[in-house]
Amino acid sequence: MREPADRSAPHPAAAVPSVADRDLVLTVRSVTGQWGPLQFSGPGQLRLTSDAMVLDAPRGASLRAKFAAITGAAWRTGALVVHGVDGRVVMETEAGLETAWVALVSRACPLPEFTRGYRRLGSRRGGTPETQARFLGPLLQARRQLEEEADLDRRVAALEAKALRARLQEAIVTVAQEAFPDSSPDRRALSVELQEALALVFARIAGMDEAATRYRASDEATRFVAWREWVDAVGSVFRDADRVWASVAVVLPARSTR
Repeated sequence: MREPADRSAPHPAAAVPSVADRDLVLTVRSVTGQWGPLQFSGPGQLRLTSDAMVLDAPRGASLRAKFAAITGAAWRTGALVVHGVDGRVVMETEAGLETAWVALVSRACPLPEFTRGYRRLGSRRGGTPETQARFLGPLLQARRQLEEEADLDRRVAALEAKALRARLQEAIVTVAQEAFPDSSPDRRALSVELQEALALVFARIAGMDEAATRYRASDEATRFVAWREWVDAVGSVFRDADRVWASVAVVLPARSTR
């Protein structure tokens, strides 16, 4: 099988504006590779639907792979390489693969709405809006940073574990200061309670950091798998922050939660 001319294997990146979730169809000059029992050698047609990659060859070979089964990919000038649990294919053509690459990454590696399941955000059970903003602000800021990036590498870099931990620690100090502005012992006691309540969230952040390290170490064949594992780890941070906030609100003085 002839390899693409470029030897570099760039990380998934959106180099052009995002492609809507309509079907994208592209005729490719050459498709080579094997996917399960299917052998590809010659021209073909690539179609990206909302949930799968479809690759048809004129000799009858037809591949339909759900995006979850695609483990990695790489785009180079003139060539798109796709790896899956059942094989690998290389598509080459003169134009259009960059658009196909963007669509493939956005559909195989979607960014979920991490706060969609928040039950206490904005509710009275979550305490005053000001106190909620102090606690959840670092996470909401992190979510905005992720949404502003299209490149997978930059998304992982945007949610840096050390910085997130530091912002949450600052939130603890601020909440304690606002709760007991005139009593150092009460502030210290509340800070300890908040630290204990947030222990699970800090553990999840450590897990997110480990997943980020694995993502950076992954190769093109497993990059999408590593990305999904990182997304799951980030989701755990957000989910447990919502759960933990209930116990955080309980230990705050009445004037901070009513």
